[in-house]
Amino acid sequence: MKKLLFTLLQALLFFIVFVVGTFLHPFNLRWGLTVTTPSVTRFFVPDGLLLTLALFIAIVITQAIRKRLCNTTWTIVAFVLAVVAGYVMRLGFMTHEL
Repeated sequence: MKKLLFTLLQALLFFIVFVVGTFLHPFNLRWGLTVTTPSVTRFFVPDGLLLTLALFIAIVITQAIRKRLCNTTWTIVAFVLAVVAGYVMRLGFMTHEL
């Protein structure tokens, strides 16, 4: 029960970082520029995903240093859950009208 609670809290942390990184986009990166019409372009802002991935790597390294590798499986589950939830909500995908 305790592991499930910590997994959900980690997933919430990953999701919040994903959302904040997507809307603030500190790296100003754009991937996959697609022009659908002459006045509308669509692209993906990977900043939230990259920040979430950096946080995930930092947590896994911290777990390895503390020799708590048994929790890494639950951290991976939390990371995947947060990223899937972000993609379902279409975070990072932007449509820009010129």
